[in-house]
Amino acid sequence: MSQYTNTFLALPEFESTGKPTIREHKGIEVTTIHGKMTGKRPDVCEACGSPALHVHQNHTVTLKHLAAGDALMVVEVTYVRWLCIACAHLVSQRIPFKEELHLVTKTYHRQMTGLLERGTVSLSHVASIMHSNKNLVRAVDKQRLQHKAGDMKPTHYSRFIGVDEFSLHRRHRYATVVIDLETGESLFVEEGNSEWQMHHFFTFVGRDFMNHVQAIAMDMNAQYAAAVRARFPHVSIVYDPFHIIKNYNDRVVSELRRAEQRRLMEAMDQARKKGDRELVEHLVAEYRMFKGSRFVLLSNRRTLEAKDEAAREHNKMLYEQFERKGLALPPGERKWPTNHLARLEQVLQTNERLQTVYILAEMLKLSFACTQPQEFRQSLDLWLRTAHHARIPELDGFCKMIRSHFQGVVNHARYPISNGPLEGTNNLIKTIRRQAFGYRDQHYFFLKIWEATRKHPKNRSFLSHSFRA
Repeated sequence: MSQYTNTFLALPEFESTGKPTIREHKGIEVTTIHGKMTGKRPDVCEACGSPALHVHQNHTVTLKHLAAGDALMVVEVTYVRWLCIACAHLVSQRIPFKEELHLVTKTYHRQMTGLLERGTVSLSHVASIMHSNKNLVRAVDKQRLQHKAGDMKPTHYSRFIGVDEFSLHRRHRYATVVIDLETGESLFVEEGNSEWQMHHFFTFVGRDFMNHVQAIAMDMNAQYAAAVRARFPHVSIVYDPFHIIKNYNDRVVSELRRAEQRRLMEAMDQARKKGDRELVEHLVAEYRMFKGSRFVLLSNRRTLEAKDEAAREHNKMLYEQFERKGLALPPGERKWPTNHLARLEQVLQTNERLQTVYILAEMLKLSFACTQPQEFRQSLDLWLRTAHHARIPELDGFCKMIRSHFQGVVNHARYPISNGPLEGTNNLIKTIRRQAFGYRDQHYFFLKIWEATRKHPKNRSFLSHSFRA
């Protein structure tokens, strides 16, 4: 019986053959336990079943066993290898405490796996704690995740799912991610952002899973929507209100503001040619007003009022603690502007077309507050007619897009879901990639995403009552 079998070292069938040796290696103390295996000789060859086994050699392997602080314990194991006379196959003496595929013991492997399970330290930090290298830690982590994730298929049905793309690599390489909007768990991740990724997702989860899905949230990606309509027409497509409002801000408000700036630039050039300095000064002042107005134009009045109020409180604090006492402001501190709402009013009063598109933006946001599909449909119809009568070219393309996706926009009144949780998942994905400075192994990256979205499952309830008719 080995003297280490029932100790904390957990080395069954191992017999010490000498005193442990201690040496310094790269600033750490390495203790080596020397010994041999005492397991019995196999009866037959594991390859051909022949009993003709003869001792071939005594082989030695060094296994990392325990890491603690600046100390590392390793086990130098000597074991026998037999040669089969019948088939020339080598049969090794069993080492029950060695971890498969790695030169470490099972105790060391469990210690490393425990650190990785916490998920609070990077691979390089784990390698530093365990006095190992990142390649081994990465291999152990991937093995752990593969065992934990299995086939990565959903373990429960989902009512509401969301699909979106995220940047996988530079040069416009993207991947598609699908999540359960109620729990936040990732259901599917694959490179590419085409219709085929949705078809692959349907095949991956199976028809039974998709029969339980009632609605899917997405941005206006025509390829994703085409796959859903072709395979599962019963699933309602809900276009994300956030992306619609963002699209409006980018295609209408921002483009109109830039057009006004270009007009002012051309007017300034003409005024300079004519030598009209007074007009030039007036146009420059107006141009500067538009140049710094992007934030105020893309914000609603409540946001600007809150920002101005916070700025007043901040400035009051600086006055009370420093200026009133005759003290200079600390380095890095400054007074915040309190004129955001006033600047908005100034821009809107100066330009009638910007005032129109700003009011239309507020009307569109109010339309998304409708809770009845028929009411939302009527509100959206009214909004489209109003936008058409405004005769602003920048609105035409946006209105055409809304008409072509009309039913998916209206579906938000019946299923008030959005891709907001998916945006949070995309931020989580960026964090995972940034912490590791990127991943060469794509499957390993997707496994990390799978685990991260399951650490703290959510319990969102988008509909507290029955679905709206």
